Amino acid sequence: MKRNRYLVGLFASTLLVMLGTAACSRGPGAASSVSVVPETMRRIGTVDERFQSFNVEMVEVTGGRFWKPYEDIEAILKGQASPKEGGAGPVGMDPGLYQQRPPIDLSNARLRKLAAALAPSYMRKS
Repeated sequence: MKRNRYLVGLFASTLLVMLGTAACSRGPGAASSVSVVPETMRRIGTVDERFQSFNVEMVEVTGGRFWKPYEDIEAILKGQASPKEGGAGPVGMDPGLYQQRPPIDLSNARLRKLAAALAPSYMRKS
């Protein structure tokens, strides 16, 4: 059963790649321009008004290595500051762009008031 699912998935993936390649390739003289005018498109669905979503990085809540503040990153990238903190980071990324962050204080009254103002909404955590 698992083998059949694998083969079906492999076939579907291959077919999608082939279709995508065919759709993206253009023959000689086939250049054309396409315009999309949203106002003239038929509505196919609606989105719940509560779908004002936001993301919370869990490392910002629990503490850990996370991006440095933008102004620090900007200074490092412009060569105006040197990374003070090394350590592990994603492959190919400058580890000096990250820093250890403390856990956030979830009992902070201002934070709780701001969070309550986001309701109703959807929250994604990562």
